[in-house]
Amino acid sequence: MKNELKKLNYKNFIMLTIAGFINAFGITVFLMPVNLYDSGISGTSMLLPDYLSLSIFLLVLNLPLFLYGLKRQGLAFTIYACYAVACYSFFSWLITDVLPIDVSLASPLAENDLVLCSLFGGVISGVGS
Repeated sequence: MKNELKKLNYKNFIMLTIAGFINAFGITVFLMPVNLYDSGISGTSMLLPDYLSLSIFLLVLNLPLFLYGLKRQGLAFTIYACYAVACYSFFSWLITDVLPIDVSLASPLAENDLVLCSLFGGVISGVGS
């Protein structure tokens, strides 16, 4: 276990933080306001009812994947995965609930244009992923 923890590198955590912010920005500013859905756990989290926020659903739905990753890939991989999802979840919560950005009706940067929202949201969240 100590050998696996020695594999952790602070530069990876910095890059995962940046990736989490970029991915959250693409999803919450472009895709979510116009009801376009991402794939995987992010898209599933967006489809679920609004009684919990996207950030909570991201954490809950990823728990089984963390456990499977721990079994198959080891502790270092699981720590990186948990950190990346935590950053993504934190930044999506920050953008939708804390910052004064209104993403409830339309994208603040592309309005209701589905083509622009899908293009920008897909490219930005793809870079983050």
